[in-house]
Amino acid sequence: MAENPAVVAEHLWCAQGFRFVLRDLNFEVQRGEIAVIVGVNGVGKSTLIASIAGALSAAKGQVRVFGHARRRSVEAEQAARRMTVWLPDFAWLPDFMQVREYLGAAAALFDVPASEAIDRIDGLLDLFALTPAESRTLGSLSAGQKKKVGLCSALLADRGLLLLDEPFSGGLDPAGITALKRVLKHRAETRGQCILLSTPVAELVTEMADRLLVLQQGELTHHLDRTQLKSLLSGSPSPADALNALIFPDAEQRIEKYLTHSGGQVPCDSGSD
Repeated sequence: MAENPAVVAEHLWCAQGFRFVLRDLNFEVQRGEIAVIVGVNGVGKSTLIASIAGALSAAKGQVRVFGHARRRSVEAEQAARRMTVWLPDFAWLPDFMQVREYLGAAAALFDVPASEAIDRIDGLLDLFALTPAESRTLGSLSAGQKKKVGLCSALLADRGLLLLDEPFSGGLDPAGITALKRVLKHRAETRGQCILLSTPVAELVTEMADRLLVLQQGELTHHLDRTQLKSLLSGSPSPADALNALIFPDAEQRIEKYLTHSGGQVPCDSGSD
């Protein structure tokens, strides 16, 4: 019997207050795939990830994780939670806790045995160059270090679905970006983990995406698998430009409009009387 997809959205509508943010989304993400959600700021990427995580209820339609409908019954929701890890863009970290102490608490939350948790924490601290900071309080860390600690907490668990909202933002340094890319691709390829993330960076899509979900004005305008994505990129001299045209179709028009109508209207001060 075929296994259930990792994520299924069926006629999914999500609302904030009395306004729909997402409208009639339909897609599937398979086990072992890295799916990337893209779109302009405020288009609903975080809302979609939160609904897949079960943090938000669908206004209409449903999301299923490994066959378990989110927020439909206690049993199904508990089953989905046991298979999912979600890291929001701005994850809350308790300022008073030390780095290793916090990661130990996260490991306990994910039911990782203590002896195994120590090895995992050691490895992740080393991966993100956080070992020298392991005894510091979270409140004393830089923004980039806090981002790395949040990523470590999410990577501690070995769940089937990993949901990451803007994991490459928040001050993550180039070494951290490279480490995260390598680890996520390795997990998808060797463990069959499904990873769903959002990013505004087109270059990351070309490097990582097995599936691309493009949101525009709350609707899913493009849903491309790896073959379709490769076909799109192969016909363009610049993959980044091709993706930007797909993701931000009116960006160039907005720039030209500004430069034409506004850019030349403010004269520079020549310093002459």
